[in-house]
Amino acid sequence: MLTFYIFLTPLCIVLFLAFWLLEGDLSRKLTAWVKNKYALLFMALYLIYLIGMLYTVNTKHGWFDMQIKLSIILFPLILSSEGEMDFRKQKWFGFAFILGAVLHGLGCLIYASYQYLSNGITEFTYMHFSKFVHPTYYSMYIDMAFVFIYYALMTKGNELTKNEKRFLYFSAPFLLVILILLESKMGLIVTALLVPALLFNYFLRNHSIFKAVATVVAVIGLLLIGITKMSRFSAVGDLLSGKNRNVQSVESTQARYFVWQAAWKVVKNKPVLGHGTGDTTALMHQYIADSMTGAHAEKLNAHNQYLQTAISVGIPGILILLANLFIPLILAIKKKRFVYTMFILILLLNFLTESMLDQQAGTMFYGLFNSLLMFNFVI
Repeated sequence: MLTFYIFLTPLCIVLFLAFWLLEGDLSRKLTAWVKNKYALLFMALYLIYLIGMLYTVNTKHGWFDMQIKLSIILFPLILSSEGEMDFRKQKWFGFAFILGAVLHGLGCLIYASYQYLSNGITEFTYMHFSKFVHPTYYSMYIDMAFVFIYYALMTKGNELTKNEKRFLYFSAPFLLVILILLESKMGLIVTALLVPALLFNYFLRNHSIFKAVATVVAVIGLLLIGITKMSRFSAVGDLLSGKNRNVQSVESTQARYFVWQAAWKVVKNKPVLGHGTGDTTALMHQYIADSMTGAHAEKLNAHNQYLQTAISVGIPGILILLANLFIPLILAIKKKRFVYTMFILILLLNFLTESMLDQQAGTMFYGLFNSLLMFNFVI
């Protein structure tokens, strides 16, 4: 559901909460939540945004923003009381997530093929191709699906049926093709880092350091060659070299370059508390001051979660956000929880180019998986 019809996720969250309440035993559940320091840490991120509502000048957008971020507080509350789940339940969830990503890809391919055969319109790449969710978010889901596929095959292969293995062996190359068609620059970069990491881990598990290093070098080389040949990366090269820079552009690479500069100026205006939750006014004013007519017309956010959080809730907010990322990362590394480690690294990178906690597709992914992997899937 997360990967395929993202607009139904608010209803799913409400139903999930309703069933959790109807199950009863609320005293035990709430006690487990209060005693769980990680659940409180995760929920603190929502609470700092709630505090930001006290001084925002844009309360309408602020409350809408709080609604979008509900996953951040509800999933830690609910899942911290459920305890660790066995592999059977993990497998059910993982396969459902992978299936959703595959169905999404099939839907995109069918629609693009229909458009081409019926109307002669080519919609096999990027925004035109991904109809249900932005390509960057879908690419992030696919990267997480790769992690689940790897974990299932490499760690729990003896507990899978032949049909389950066939499905996973089909899904991995199919999703890789879909990811290439999505042409999300950050999605491709994350994959270029993720695939070697998975291969390195695989060979290390088989006690072959030489093969691990050699394979990673070879894969990174091939991926870098492929990435540099893609047209959407040519804009990055032009930007870095100083060519064709246009402050009024809404092309994704150009826009981010100037939006980040404007966002940093806004952060420096109110670094301590920020401008308030949901307050886009300050950033829009900065766009006007910097003659960024394209960004202003499109009402672009900061396209960087760290900057976006600093704009909204200042230094306390960014510290809580970083704590929510790096404390679990350190724990995951110490406990050798490979899947959780990969999940957080995927987030850390994607947060660099997208304000993911300002979108339902981002908050649902973060809220659900972060809580599941911390409290229920100890992997």
